[in-house]
Amino acid sequence: MTASVLWLTLAYVAVAALLLNLNLKTRYAMGLKAAAIVVVSLLYFGAWHGSRGLMGWPSPDPMPERFRVLWIAMEDPDKTSGAPGSIYYWVRALDPAGIAVGPPRAHAIPWSEEEAESAQAALDRMQEGERLDGQRSRRPLASPEQAPPADDEAWGTRGSTSPSDRRPLFEFIPVAPPALPAKEDPPNPRPSAS
Repeated sequence: MTASVLWLTLAYVAVAALLLNLNLKTRYAMGLKAAAIVVVSLLYFGAWHGSRGLMGWPSPDPMPERFRVLWIAMEDPDKTSGAPGSIYYWVRALDPAGIAVGPPRAHAIPWSEEEAESAQAALDRMQEGERLDGQRSRRPLASPEQAPPADDEAWGTRGSTSPSDRRPLFEFIPVAPPALPAKEDPPNPRPSAS
């Protein structure tokens, strides 16, 4: 991995050197030269952030609606440093037939008490040998007792607007064993005529 980052850095330096050389040797307007430098610099940042997924960092993309859970890891919040904590899921997306497709992806979601309890229960089941599928679910709508009294537009939304209430919850479902085809009876040997 370090070699890949080194080669990528060397490629960036080579492109920057070529651009600088071309800017010094050409008679283009200064505005065009400056725009070329800005565009190439922005491409560096875009390529670097785009390559983070190649380096094994969790995907910033949302988790699929339905997925096969391969593993779960939790990082609890650290009160001394103020780090918020995360829950990491390693999953494969499921197609409509419930078959895992595509390569595994790592996803990180912010840590919350409710999410951590759900993830730990799923992890315990997986450690006992159970295969799990997951699906995103939404929290129930606010009950009439939780409805905001003065704001009619907020009715039908979640009971609270804190960031932890906007996070999706995941339901974990055991994977049924594969259905095997029925075995055919072996043919009966014919009795030999004697």
